[in-house]
Amino acid sequence: MVILIGGASHTGKTLLAQRLMERYRYPVLSIDLLKMGLIRSGQTALTPEDDDLLIPYLWGIVREIIKTAVENRQNLIVEGCYIPFDWEDDFDSSYLEQIEYVCLIMSRRYLEDHGDDVICYENVIERRLIDEVDISGLIEENGQNLASCQQHGLRYHLIDGDYDVGEPEVAPLSGSDLDAAAKLFRNTVHAVNSRDYAPEQLDAWVPRDKRRLTQIAEKLSGQQTVGLKECGILVGFGSLDDKGDIDMLFVHKDRQKQGIAKVILRELERLALERGKQVVSTFASVTARPFFERMGYAVERENVVNRDGVSLVNYLMSKQLP
Repeated sequence: MVILIGGASHTGKTLLAQRLMERYRYPVLSIDLLKMGLIRSGQTALTPEDDDLLIPYLWGIVREIIKTAVENRQNLIVEGCYIPFDWEDDFDSSYLEQIEYVCLIMSRRYLEDHGDDVICYENVIERRLIDEVDISGLIEENGQNLASCQQHGLRYHLIDGDYDVGEPEVAPLSGSDLDAAAKLFRNTVHAVNSRDYAPEQLDAWVPRDKRRLTQIAEKLSGQQTVGLKECGILVGFGSLDDKGDIDMLFVHKDRQKQGIAKVILRELERLALERGKQVVSTFASVTARPFFERMGYAVERENVVNRDGVSLVNYLMSKQLP
């Protein structure tokens, strides 16, 4: 998986990248560091002020690094101001399935109300050579970035109130979140559930073709959903079916055993209670069974599902809600 973090200066890209590095254990590529290395080593005659020329120059290099990482199944976080808003045009679908993007954007209100904070924290992660911060310029640049994200249908995280970079947000899924959930579901099953299911079972459970991802997204659109995101990046989700029982609960393959599933499950149980459920049920995989048992669920029976002639074992489990 490759995570791209874009946005104007001072929006917290570097801090978010470092926090995600700590959580995901992905290496980080700073486009700004790459820029200065190329300039200071004499590899280019461009200067730090040549922004219009630096974007195509640096992106041409970063783009190929991303492709190489995807082809080698390597994980990477890329952060910087030099990611063009039409970046998706440079990758075919096989690459795009392995790339997540978020643009950090500060609203006019946030910059007007927190300008002193922006100035105060500008050197927390990296020592900047320029001390002056142009708040009016940042307002204009962030406004342009918001318009560009909306024009290109890109995911963005709008910083409009109290802000702590990377803090989790729990909310229903909608729009592009549904596609992200379907992709997370497929990648998690093939990575995490592989210790309990054979390859042919995983392929029957979640085929790798795009049609299956579309079906999952459509199913989720008709269910009550809960997603946990970090600055717009989905790290886990769950859903209730039309009866108010738990249908899906999956966490990003690189964020296992960090309490994310527990947060999502508790929210699903709260929603089930609101719908009048006294006992909530789910069909848990062999992999998920120990987690649900720790959360107070009991096995009622073993269940065998047939998918395209392939048998899959799961367990009907239930819990009395308080």
